[in-house]
Amino acid sequence: MRVQVLGDLEVVVGERVADLGGPKPRTLLALLVAADGRAVPVEHLIHQIWGEDPPARVEASLQSYVARLRRALDPERPAGRPAERLRTHPGGYSLTVTADEVDARRFARLVQAAGTHLSGEPAEAEHLLTEALSLWRGAAYSGVGGPALEAEATRLDELRMTAVEQLWDLRIGQGRQAEAVPELEQLVRLHPLREQLWALLARALYRSARQGDALAALRRVREHLAEELGVDPGPELRRLEELVLRQDPSLDGVTAAPDPAGPPSLVGQPLVGQPLVGQPLVGQPLVAPPPAVRRRLFGREDALAAAERVLRDALGGRGRTVIVTGEAGIGKTRFTEALIARAEAMGVRCGRGGWEAEACPALWGWTQAAEQLAERPGLLDPAPGGDVVDAAAASFRQAAALTAALRDGPPALLVLDDIHWADAESLRLLRRVGAQVAALPVVLVVALRSAPAEIGAAVVDALAALARTDPLRLELTGLDAAAIAAWVEEYAEMRVPAEVAAELAARTDGNPFYVTELVRLLVRDGALTALDAGAWRAVPGGVRDVVRQRLAQLPETSALVIGTAAVAGRSFDLLVVERAAGAGREQVAEAMESALMLGLIDELEPGRCRFSHALVRDAVYDGLPAPRRARAHAEVAIALEHRHAGALASHVAELAEHYRLAGPVHARSAWVFARRAGRAAAARSAHDEALRLLTEAEKLQHLDPVATPAEREEVLLGQAAALIRLGRPIEAWPAVARAAAQALGRDDVPAAADALLTITSGVWGWRNAGDWDDDAAALWEEVLARLPAERAETRALLQVGLAVELLYRPGSAARTTTLADEAVQAVRRSGAHDAVRFRVLRLAVQALLRPDLLHHRAPILDELVGLAVVLGDVSGLAGVLSTRAVDRAELGRLADAHADLLRADGLARQHQLPENLLVSGWCLATWRQLDGDLDGAEAAIAEMETFQGTLAMAGAGIGLCQLATLRLLQGRLPELTPALRGAAEAFPPFRELHALALVQDGRLDEARRVLGAWPEQPPLPWGYLWVGFTVFRAYTWMALGDRAAVADLRAQLTPYAGRLAGTLPVSVLGSVELVLGELAAADGDPVAARDHLGRARRTHEELGLTLWLARTDEAIARLAPPAG
Repeated sequence: MRVQVLGDLEVVVGERVADLGGPKPRTLLALLVAADGRAVPVEHLIHQIWGEDPPARVEASLQSYVARLRRALDPERPAGRPAERLRTHPGGYSLTVTADEVDARRFARLVQAAGTHLSGEPAEAEHLLTEALSLWRGAAYSGVGGPALEAEATRLDELRMTAVEQLWDLRIGQGRQAEAVPELEQLVRLHPLREQLWALLARALYRSARQGDALAALRRVREHLAEELGVDPGPELRRLEELVLRQDPSLDGVTAAPDPAGPPSLVGQPLVGQPLVGQPLVGQPLVAPPPAVRRRLFGREDALAAAERVLRDALGGRGRTVIVTGEAGIGKTRFTEALIARAEAMGVRCGRGGWEAEACPALWGWTQAAEQLAERPGLLDPAPGGDVVDAAAASFRQAAALTAALRDGPPALLVLDDIHWADAESLRLLRRVGAQVAALPVVLVVALRSAPAEIGAAVVDALAALARTDPLRLELTGLDAAAIAAWVEEYAEMRVPAEVAAELAARTDGNPFYVTELVRLLVRDGALTALDAGAWRAVPGGVRDVVRQRLAQLPETSALVIGTAAVAGRSFDLLVVERAAGAGREQVAEAMESALMLGLIDELEPGRCRFSHALVRDAVYDGLPAPRRARAHAEVAIALEHRHAGALASHVAELAEHYRLAGPVHARSAWVFARRAGRAAAARSAHDEALRLLTEAEKLQHLDPVATPAEREEVLLGQAAALIRLGRPIEAWPAVARAAAQALGRDDVPAAADALLTITSGVWGWRNAGDWDDDAAALWEEVLARLPAERAETRALLQVGLAVELLYRPGSAARTTTLADEAVQAVRRSGAHDAVRFRVLRLAVQALLRPDLLHHRAPILDELVGLAVVLGDVSGLAGVLSTRAVDRAELGRLADAHADLLRADGLARQHQLPENLLVSGWCLATWRQLDGDLDGAEAAIAEMETFQGTLAMAGAGIGLCQLATLRLLQGRLPELTPALRGAAEAFPPFRELHALALVQDGRLDEARRVLGAWPEQPPLPWGYLWVGFTVFRAYTWMALGDRAAVADLRAQLTPYAGRLAGTLPVSVLGSVELVLGELAAADGDPVAARDHLGRARRTHEELGLTLWLARTDEAIARLAPPAG
């Protein structure tokens, strides 16, 4: 059992948080915990819980609370067995717990132990103090009250602050004043009367060569003490001021080298010296909640009926997606609630989630909905202790877990509201799950605003993917006058004439939220049915103006509190609002009650409320002057740090956003929290979220003059790592290059090398085929030249990285091969760890992708397969098997290639590796063409296009290239002319296919205009695609009748006569001998043509390539008979 009182009172029994009941049983337990095992008299308990006027039969009430607590603390205790935890004594009760089971006792013991090490073992003392302070989650005994508990909480808070002071005293003594200054500035702001904190700040400033700032800090505390208490500083501060003024040597200290990672920030951890302002609001409702009323839905009958038909189809096992759109306030949420009610009446299990405009955790809406459907938390969480995986793999596994839960249970309705605010991870999962809904007994409802300005590009892409699944689209528009009249009759319990309903419809465009707000104002003024009343003439022109007019009814203090709540977010914690607003408990309670009565907020649970609609929150927030908003964001951030002290992990993104919006003065806090949140997101494989946060951190670092180069490089490399995990390594290169260049600029060559090698960690290359970057190559060269020779493994990695960089640069072929070979030999000779050898060899294969090095790669690939098996690297094994299969297929070893592919595909499916599955899947789709199964190939292409679309990964264009090969075999290539034209704009080698389509459509002049003259043709990328695209080019220029082109292309392809043309995942065009035979014929060399075609025929016959055998026979038939 764990008893936690350093924050909200909480007891964990086994792995579950015990249900302790309401405020009184919780206060009882807190009193027993504070007694530290001693028996507490019944009279004392009654006085502390009920005060001076206890009710009749109070002892019976106390006994019932004791019985409840016993059940909560020991749920497995058999009936009749004496309680071992909460024991009865003559005249009182006691709680039996060990010192390790109560966080307050453990804290005190750790602080005491630290005190014994302060002078002789500062490192151990720091460790103990840090561990002690990490136990705090908020103010001691938060949520329970009474004089005795307040005294105990004050004692613990005083001990806590003493520990904080000791910790920073230690760190300053170790020469870590640079990290102490910003933390102590925050601390003195939070605790301006603690003179020891001011003394520590002045010492830290002085040791940072900031004597003037140290004196200014001492003047600040003198002024504050005089203003607040009318006293002078104590002797220590006065003596410290004298020492600073005369620059006394005793103030000098050691200077420690900064730790690039930095210590964990203590701001917002255990820093609260006193309970939060006022009595905590957690534990009882603000007002009695109104009875639950499920109002009827007016004007949506047809839409509901259509959605209900989809629900009935799901009962039969046929799922479908429903997309609900409409402007803000149109009633999308209310519509989905009504649909959920109908689904529940039909016996359908339901789950609902949504997003909010302010920062939400990744997958927030999905998590809510999935937990309701599966009735267990953590369905979408990564496996405990699992590795960080690429974004596509994370989405793949989350979709697999969710669809399994949907498939195995009864029919389900899954509602995702406000996806226009969804994070990128959520949208990726939407694409993946949406593609599978048709095969599941589930209805997926997606609701979003329809205004284009409110829908980002990622949402548009996700909706485009859903469009391929034939969703039901429901566009909610404004209510007509009849629906408004019916609604007003139910809502306001008033019948309105038709002309009033028509006027309401005209004024509001039938927007239900606007109607609601307007009717509230008119009913308040008694003018709803009187169109000639002055209230109608004063009606605000927009929905936000209506809300602001209602806000004006609040008292000034309440409006201030509600404004702070709007800054805190759509939903908010009352303790946070209380502290941020600087208001008392009664003021906050009054403000919340007023807002509840006005319909501005809803109470979610005791201590937590939510604005009734996003538009209400927006109206309040937008009505705040910009300077006040900024101040309020800072205050909310500080309050959040106090509220969640010691447990900030789940709030760091929220803190980063509040500090960002607080303005440049808080830039450091903002970027530090953003960096921390980005790290946490990356650890959960939420790489889009990590990228967003780290990009924001980088921008904020520009506003922080004390951000160090190492800190800036860390953020840049975090961005790069996220982009690589997202399958976007080309975009990652600029961040990598900047980080490496900065490291070189401060002469940290190893850091520069590590930065560069970040780019080599992904599955995909960081250059498009045919691209090179001279500046990048120069950076690799400089780092390699300056790296110490003894770092042999890093040098080998840099060599192959440089080789990859030079792959497509003209004139660098020999250097590329030499670099790759030397690196491979170096790790083989040095006895490098298998993992290092695997990494070097894999990069070497990437650097040796030229067509003339096919045989050169073979032994390296064989070695890689063996290494992957030894290392147990399943993803690596699947990847190198697919690569080896591609090479083996090009060499005509089709049986071996097919075996490798099936093995890779099996591993990818078994271990849910979408990147590998994408490659093996495309290869196997091409294989159907080799087998002559053109219908199966077309189906496989469509399946792979859908699969790739759900992952939003690299590899665009593969499907089009495969389809072009298919249409070429079918004689239907011109059908793809528009698509090929568009592809050629993005990837120039597609010009060859586009021109070939024009030629086969008889549009030779247009093809010539597209291509230009033969001498003007750019070289094709000298990589793994070169042979295939050169064959496409050959067919085009043969058809154009250009003899010079034919002769050149014949010479270019001759060295590759003994292999199959093309690359397996893209296209295979039969034997190169076939196109060489046709080129020889076009070049007027029938003898050579016959030889080439004969060899092509034998190859196609031996390999069973029946379609290409037929094309070869056709080519032979076109040759003139041999002379004689």
